[in-house]
Amino acid sequence: MQWSVAWFIGPIVLLVIRDQWKKTSDRKRNFAKVTSLSSEKEVVLARLNDLPAWVFFPDIERAEWLNRIIKQVWPNVNHFVRQMVRDSIQPALRESLEKYKLSGFKFERIILGTVPFRIGGIKVYDKNIDRNEIVMDLDIFYAGDCDITFHLKGMKGGIRDFQLHGMLRVVMKPLITTIPLVGGLQVFFLNNPDIDFDLVGIAD
Repeated sequence: MQWSVAWFIGPIVLLVIRDQWKKTSDRKRNFAKVTSLSSEKEVVLARLNDLPAWVFFPDIERAEWLNRIIKQVWPNVNHFVRQMVRDSIQPALRESLEKYKLSGFKFERIILGTVPFRIGGIKVYDKNIDRNEIVMDLDIFYAGDCDITFHLKGMKGGIRDFQLHGMLRVVMKPLITTIPLVGGLQVFFLNNPDIDFDLVGIAD
């Protein structure tokens, strides 16, 4: 009796196809259920919130070239953020928590994952600003696979499935005549960003 690799691969392929079909079917069914319970206007507006800013505002430009750069340097960003958190943020958090008798705070794992944040659009201002500054707004999306765990009083907790969306303003001033041509940098969100995440461990 001769065996063929197709005998093993065939059932696996069928299972994968069936699983994908079921997920698609469930997603369509859930969307239809939401649609039936909501007004047409509410459904449309809910889906519009997921679109990048350049879709609505002609003065906001797409930034795919910048997203490609971010994707390439993301592993280096991961290393930089991990070092910054442990050197600056961790001591500050530990000191603040000790005031509430919560001692021993320490980050165990800080991994931003393989999915970088994206810039949905960028606007650089050229009117009503000082000649000695550069002002730009960045439409930021992040829905990555970060893995952050920490210890607190002998217990372990963590953050998973972190998501963020907001408009980030970057102000570079003053402009100077020597490298790096900018004397200072301000970065802040124009409004409170939309944030969502799952807490695990002691944070459940």
